[in-house]
Amino acid sequence: MSRYSSTLACLSFGLLSLSQPLQADEYSNSKPLVISDKSEKTANPSYIALMLDYVPAADNLYGITLAPYHFDNNYQQWGYYLGYARSRETDVVVPEPALSYRQESLFRLGLSYSLTADLSFYAGGSGYISTVSYTNNISPKIVDGKPRWDEDKTTRWGAEAGLRYRITEHFILSAGYNSSTESTVLSIGYAG
Repeated sequence: MSRYSSTLACLSFGLLSLSQPLQADEYSNSKPLVISDKSEKTANPSYIALMLDYVPAADNLYGITLAPYHFDNNYQQWGYYLGYARSRETDVVVPEPALSYRQESLFRLGLSYSLTADLSFYAGGSGYISTVSYTNNISPKIVDGKPRWDEDKTTRWGAEAGLRYRITEHFILSAGYNSSTESTVLSIGYAG
């Protein structure tokens, strides 16, 4: 046991002797030890915008966007956003007794950069999904038998860019162009 304790003691002293010069260098600088308060130089206040979106695509899409801004003082001008929009189900005309409908959705994700305290530029990627659901005209011959539904999905990837403007402390407007829907994206929301 004493053999191991002497080895452990030697290792401990060796590590302490190695760390002493590093600690001395760390505290021997001629600069005064003052913790800087970076929050004083914050030019742009932090806020989160929650917006309602309207996308006039093939079918009108409605959704929400969440956009946090300026939570890191080293990157005050930067923020990000995440949005989702969806259309209502639209009936597709098919021969009876078949049934069919179409529904579209849009996912958006990107970065924003503040040009001024109230005006921001945003850009990112998007995915536009069009889903067509349909029956195959075959119903099972049982009581309360219902036809089987199938669906076809197509996804179109694209990009978008636009501007956001904070009109008052809590009221924000946004407008941009989305290439996957080939239409504008209009938003109105609350920043708090």
